[in-house]
Amino acid sequence: MESHEVLHILRHKRHDWMNQIQLVQGYASMGKMERVKEHLRQIVDQAEHERRLLNCKADNFSLWLFTFNWSYNQYQLTYLLDEDIDLSSHDKQLAAYAKKIVSTLDEHSINDELYEGILHIYKSNELISLSWSWVGEFNRKQELAEKLESFGVTDIDNPRK
Repeated sequence: MESHEVLHILRHKRHDWMNQIQLVQGYASMGKMERVKEHLRQIVDQAEHERRLLNCKADNFSLWLFTFNWSYNQYQLTYLLDEDIDLSSHDKQLAAYAKKIVSTLDEHSINDELYEGILHIYKSNELISLSWSWVGEFNRKQELAEKLESFGVTDIDNPRK
């Protein structure tokens, strides 16, 4: 990775952290201490998931996921890792799979729709599992469900609104 790419990522991350700090500062200035505490808890949770992602030893997948919200304007994705997981042996496969999922969603997206998603990464019976959940309206839902099933995505209850 080139130094300008690293700096680009750091600028985005700094911008995100400043937004979080300003939000907490705004709540504090209005005397909304419960909101301050709630938002600080969310920040700590987010930082813990970032730590797990950055330590999972899957550089390609981690970088793609870490920069996702800056790369895809129509999507906002939150990721959750229940525990420290070594994904090193699945790195390129996970990155390719995730990109394929989002590319397929793009084929069925609606202009000006914002899609909010959660990607839950966890171990299940020693297998690595990914659980995607999206909120937003998609075109041709049945076709989308069939394509996702062909990639091995299971438990599809048509992408939900």
